[in-house]
Amino acid sequence: MQIPEYAIGQAIYVRTDVPDYEEVSIPFQTLGDLVRVCSEPRVGMLLDKVVIYAQPDGEPRAVSLSFLSASKGSRPTNLDHLLAED
Repeated sequence: MQIPEYAIGQAIYVRTDVPDYEEVSIPFQTLGDLVRVCSEPRVGMLLDKVVIYAQPDGEPRAVSLSFLSASKGSRPTNLDHLLAED
């Protein structure tokens, strides 16, 4: 199996240390790279989605795997009221 010369995908992280939730894209070329990129802890960032590209028969295609982040939006200050039983 040959390693492609172009990125086969990218992991999109959302920065949580800035007010506007800036996106950071990290490209990868192999599935091993994908595992490494997505499993490394990144302070102040949450994995938002992974996009994988392919070009079968010369036709470009992409698969996007999105993750719903519970902390995207506003930062909670006190979660005790959510954990209390009714």
